[in-house]
Order: sequence, then structure tokens, then C-alpha cells
Amino acid sequence: MKALLLALATLISSSLGAPHFSPYTHNSGLFALSEATSQQSGEVSAEVKSLVEKLTSSIASERAAAACRLGELKATAAIPALVKLLADDTEVIQPVCGDKSGWGDAGNPNKTTPGEVAAVALSRMGRQAVEPLIGALKADAWPARSNAAYGLGLIKDERSVEPLIAATKDAAWQVRARAAWSLGLVGDSRSIQPLLIALQDTEEKVRTQAAWALGLKGDDSAVEGLIRALSDSSSKVQTQAAWALGLKGDSRAVEPLMAALSNSDANVRTQAAWALGLKGDARAVEGLSAALNDSNSKVQAQAAWALGLKGNSRAIEPLTIALRSSDPYVRAQAAWALGLKGDSRAVEPLIAALRDNDADVRRQAAWALGLKGDQRAIEPLRSALNDQDAEVRKQAEWALGMRRMQEQ
Repeated sequence: MKALLLALATLISSSLGAPHFSPYTHNSGLFALSEATSQQSGEVSAEVKSLVEKLTSSIASERAAAACRLGELKATAAIPALVKLLADDTEVIQPVCGDKSGWGDAGNPNKTTPGEVAAVALSRMGRQAVEPLIGALKADAWPARSNAAYGLGLIKDERSVEPLIAATKDAAWQVRARAAWSLGLVGDSRSIQPLLIALQDTEEKVRTQAAWALGLKGDDSAVEGLIRALSDSSSKVQTQAAWALGLKGDSRAVEPLMAALSNSDANVRTQAAWALGLKGDARAVEGLSAALNDSNSKVQAQAAWALGLKGNSRAIEPLTIALRSSDPYVRAQAAWALGLKGDSRAVEPLIAALRDNDADVRRQAAWALGLKGDQRAIEPLRSALNDQDAEVRKQAEWALGMRRMQEQ
């Protein structure tokens, strides 16, 4: 159910014209794990021996690069040396090991450390690295414990749940934050209560990561804690809590999220609008319609997106007004949303939007009219076939094709 909910949220958020807000998301594709390893024969290659030696180089970037290569080779013979490297917190400028954006919660995308790269390398070795990483959670140096927690999160092995729960009580906040993040990927229901406790941590980063992790849990027992987090002293925690509540199919979150639309921080308001878009609750329409007049254009655009998912005719008039916004992105989102409304009142405003001075708005309007099947749109769409923008012409052709299909 959790996977289905996340997939649905991603699909809806990636719809034409709809932005996706999900801080601290994890890309598991780059470091997909394999149970097979290249060093199971017991024979260590010359390359692996050379790379292990480089892990002790006096140059930090060389240590990081060697760790990266050992991970690519899934050189399990290097596990002890890589575990030792986890404590290396020397800053290294990227790129050292490819695009860091796929590393999950890996901090600054432009910088890394040999210890962090070692954690990623160990994660690529899969189950054989789990016990050594669990052992490293008790290392003296906090960077080693933090990187060990990170590596365990990337592996996602059930054996790591209890050790990671214990790590949420670590003396170093960096370790607690990484443990919370990892429990979002690894933990079962056992992790919910510890994460709720972490949601009250004194350190902002820990609370933020705990909110993110709770959002991934297919369990509504976290809803009340996340609702309280909407009033956290940190806007980052509030934003993450709103994101997490968006993934919860619980009506208790609707009114608190509507209240968050009046938050003083634009990021919180934006995330609250996104979350309300995923709620099948008509109560959100009024608040989202009001948010179309927000002082921040990102909030306006997200509110338009959210209203597009509401099967409620009350949104037609506010969205029509949003088509006249001074911000082209808001106008494009409004056109997208009106395309999903089965209401003929949207047709004339969308036809007018085909003459917008922004190509993205015209393209979105053509797409929306293609879903309408209204006779009034045919000639304007034919005129759009001569638009100076190729994407607008392509969308108009698609829309006219949809009309022909409807006539058959």
C-alpha cells in the first residue's frame, strides 16, 4: 500500500504542468543492489589490492575515488578497509563518484567526504556489508557512525532496524539525523514510535528527517505527530511535515493543512497546497481557491495544480481568474487544471489562452482543450497549428486528433 501511495503521488505530481514537491527524496536507481558480488571466489585481484592501498593515500580525493571504484567492483574483500574509512570526514569537492544527486540524503551535492563515499561503496555490496556497518554504529568517531547509518539506509536490510532505532538516541545529532533518514527506507512499524520521538528532537535537521521518514510509513499512527509538527519552530520541519501529511490518506490532516496555507513561510504554504491536492476532500477547495491570490507565485501555481485534482465546480471561476495572472507559470497551471474540469465554462477562457504571449501557456491551453471535446475549440486549435512555437503546434495537433477520435 505504501509503494502504491508513493507511486500515485509521483504520477499525479508529474502530470503535464504539475510540479512535484518532495524534499529529501531518495533515488534508489543509481545504487541498485545486487546479491552477486565480484569477490566471492576468495581471490583478490591486483586492482582491488591497489585500490585498498589507495584508501590510505595522503590525498583525500584519491581515497574517495578508490572507495568509489571498490564499490563499483562490489569488492567484498575491501569491506574491512572501507569500514575503517567511514570515519574520514575530510571534505572533497565533487565530482568524485559520479552524480551525487542519486545518493539520497547525502547533504551538499557539491561536496562529499571519503567516509561518505565509503558508505555508498559498502551499500553496493549488499547484505555482506550489513553486519560490518551495524558494528560501525558503535565507532568512537561520530562521522563513522553517521556514515554507517547512511550506508544501512541505502541497503535497506531488516537486520538494521533495531540498531538504527538505537542510533536515533546517539549523542551526535548528525548520527540521529542519518538514522532517522535511514529508518524511512528500512524501518517497519517498529520505527514509527522512535521517529515520533525524533520529531521532537532539539536539532532541526533531526526533526526534518524524522518527518520525511514518517511520511513514507503506511501507518496513520503518525498523523497526529505530523500535525503537531506543522507548528514546529522551524519552517523546514513544517514544510516536511506538510509533505508527509500529503501522503497520508487521513482526513484529520485536511484542516491543519488548510491552516498552513496562511503560514508566514511561502515554502510551507506551497507544500500545504501540494498536500491538499492529494486529499479527496472538498473542504480544501475554498482554501486553495483563496491561495490563488497568494503573494507568492509558487504558492499560486501549486494551488492551481491542487484544484485541478478536485472534482468540484467551485474551482472553475477562481481558476479562470488565475488564467489572467501576471505570472506565466501560474497561468499554465491554471490551464492544466481547467483541462481536468468537466465543465463547459472553461472552454472560452482556454480558447483565449491560446493567444497568450507565453508559449507554455498556449501549449497547456491546447492540451486542456483537447480533453474538452467542445465544438467551439476546433477553429482556434486549427489556428494554433500555425503557432510560431513547435510545441504549441504539436499540442494543437494532438488536441484536434482527440476531437476526431471523439467523433468516431
